[in-house]
Amino acid sequence: MPRTVTWPTRDQWQAEAERSERTSRAALTRVSSDPAKWLTPEELTEARRLAAAVVRQARKALATAGNVAHRPTLNEHGREAATDHAEVIDLTYAWWSILRIAAEQGNLSTPETERLRAVHTDLSAKHRQAAQAAEDEAVRRAVEYRATEDAWQEELTRRARVERGPQVTVITVHGDGTSTVSDPRPYEPPAPPRRRR
Repeated sequence: MPRTVTWPTRDQWQAEAERSERTSRAALTRVSSDPAKWLTPEELTEARRLAAAVVRQARKALATAGNVAHRPTLNEHGREAATDHAEVIDLTYAWWSILRIAAEQGNLSTPETERLRAVHTDLSAKHRQAAQAAEDEAVRRAVEYRATEDAWQEELTRRARVERGPQVTVITVHGDGTSTVSDPRPYEPPAPPRRRR
């Protein structure tokens, strides 16, 4: 069923290009989530070895501190850090969690924790910076595109479709195997069922 919508002007619509693009998706989804894209195979192997070493050290530190209640969580993050198919966000979160539990609950600070913290910071920074650069480029393209006549005509077509509302076509299959398609017509929802008294 047709409806009336108050639309922004062309200038307002163009001015919204940056906000629209930035809020259309999270920046980190614009780049690869594969850690191998951001770290060399040697760095990834080292990080996995470091995470396993820190987990072992943290288990002992937790036992010494009488704080073993955090071991299941530590073990869970250790498993996540050892997974080959973990994505960047999962991997960095696992490393961060291991380091946090080791420091806060086990008062642990070793060369391995410092090196793992450095790898964590490096991977997080590379991933975040690349994501920001990708988002900035997408915004630049969106702002540039919205300034074109093609983009405006596409927006007007979209608005007309929204105002018109959903449409349906009916396909009729005949006994001889042929079929016919009706012209599009406005969709009318079925009436609600009548309640029995």
